Amino acid sequence: MKYTKLSKQNKSAVAMEAAEIIQKGGIVILPFDTVYGLVCDPRNSRAVDKIFEFKNRPESKTLGLAVDSLESMKKIAEIALEKFIWDKIPGRFTFILPTKEIDFAQECYRDGTVAIRVPDNELVLNIAKECNGVLAQTSANISGQANCYSVDEIKSQAGDSIENIDLIIDGGVLSQNPPSSIYDLTGKSPHQIER
Repeated sequence: MKYTKLSKQNKSAVAMEAAEIIQKGGIVILPFDTVYGLVCDPRNSRAVDKIFEFKNRPESKTLGLAVDSLESMKKIAEIALEKFIWDKIPGRFTFILPTKEIDFAQECYRDGTVAIRVPDNELVLNIAKECNGVLAQTSANISGQANCYSVDEIKSQAGDSIENIDLIIDGGVLSQNPPSSIYDLTGKSPHQIER
């Protein structure tokens, strides 16, 4: 496991390092615009499995996707309500969309749909850009436990399994923002999903 404290000076270098680790099948903890998250390459089934193992995540759940732009989103999903999405990105919004044919791990989509967002976080966007525009992503808390707003909270929940993370990017203590709002855009009009 490698640990890096994020600063304005090293942001670009950290993004490049994280992207390199992800491209080699690693998993990374990093700050999002909501909570701390876990990311990996959605095309790498073993990396996706490592995230499920770390989180003790039920197999019935899927991972979301973080993309760097609307253009990258269009490569993955069918978009009918483009203006609705455009008005909300980047930001704390996740969209359920019909998926195009993709070569992602099966845990990244279900029943012909994907959960996808453009985070309002420069670090995440830059890492995604270096990784073909897309990352598999989920919150870094252990399933069923509270969201984590600091690396210390993650370590407290994870215990020894924190050693299975390839890179931890410490962005300090985050504001207590809620997770992203979820909108189902598979129909003719947006439908907000309650968590």
